[in-house]
Amino acid sequence: MNLQERQLLDEVRVKSLFEEEGGLVKKYKKFVVGGQGWWALFKYELIVTFFGWIPGALGLTLRYFFYPFLFKKVGKKVIFGRDMNLRSPHKITIGDHVIFDDDVFLDAKGSTNTGIQIGNKIFIGENTIIQTKNGDIVLEDEVNIGPQCYLASTNLLHIGARTYIGPYCLFMSGGEHDVNSPQMEPGRSLPLNIGEDCWIAAKVTVFQDCHIGNHSVVGTASLVNSPIPPDSIAVGTPARVVKTLSTKE
Repeated sequence: MNLQERQLLDEVRVKSLFEEEGGLVKKYKKFVVGGQGWWALFKYELIVTFFGWIPGALGLTLRYFFYPFLFKKVGKKVIFGRDMNLRSPHKITIGDHVIFDDDVFLDAKGSTNTGIQIGNKIFIGENTIIQTKNGDIVLEDEVNIGPQCYLASTNLLHIGARTYIGPYCLFMSGGEHDVNSPQMEPGRSLPLNIGEDCWIAAKVTVFQDCHIGNHSVVGTASLVNSPIPPDSIAVGTPARVVKTLSTKE
C-alpha cells in the first residue's frame, strides 16, 4: 500500500476519531454519515430512532416506507430488519427484492470509494457485517449470505450471482498489516473475487487475492489462502482442491 492509499485509509479508521480536532458531535456526524451535511445526520437520527427498533409487521412496514430515504438508491420490495446499523448509507445502492435480517451492519465509509452495491433478490442474514474502508463491495443478483458473516474491503470485494455463503464466514479484500512497520500499519490492499454459482460452507475464511472460480464449493471451516480454480471442491486448512466438478454436477 502506497502512502496516498494509507492516508485515505487512515481517514476512515477508528483512530481518526481520536486524532482529529473538533467536538464529539462533529466526529459522530463524520463517522455515521460521512461527508454529508447536518441535514443528513438529522434525517438519519430521526428515521433510525423512531423506526429502527420497532418489532413485528408494524416495524417492517414503517421501515419499508422510510428507510429508502437514507440510501443512495433502493429498488422495489426491500425488507429492512430490526436494529440495522448504517454508516454512510448515501453510498449504498440496493436492488429489488432484497431482504435484510435483524441487526445487519452496512458500512460504506470512504472518501474516494463508490461504496456498497447490492443486486436483486438477495438475502443477508442476521448480524452480518458488510463494511468498506475506502474500498468497494459488489453483490451480484441472487446472492445469499448467512448469519454472522463479515465482508470487509479496502479495495474491491466482488461476489458473483447465485452464490451461497454459509454462516460465520469471513471474506477480506485488503486487511493485511506490515509486520515490519513500527505500528503494524496496513500492508497490501488487493481485490477478492468470488465467482458465480458457488457454495461457500459455514466458517470459511477467504483472504485477499485468493479468488474463487465459478461453480466451486468450499467446505466447512476451510481457510482459503490461495486461489481456487473454477469447477472445484476445496476443503481444509489451508484449502486444497480435492475434486473437479463437471458441468452436470
